[in-house]
Amino acid sequence: MDQVHERLAKYEQVDPDKLRKTDSELPAVAVMILGSTSHDSVGILMDDRNAEKAISGVIENTYYHGRIRVIDIWKAIDHMK
Repeated sequence: MDQVHERLAKYEQVDPDKLRKTDSELPAVAVMILGSTSHDSVGILMDDRNAEKAISGVIENTYYHGRIRVIDIWKAIDHMK
């Protein structure tokens, strides 16, 4: 969570203390869902490209790579149409 928050602050070019924490908490929630359910994978729908990039970059080098997918919400909506 801290790594996501730090990367997001860097991308947004803002002090980490002034950045909202909700986006950086999403991977932790995804890990909790994976650990407490029988799902093999979960997805996080994002409408913020910087948050998407930060989250994907941190997840990429972990055990959860491929199990937690970060998806652009607008692409998902287009796909559902």
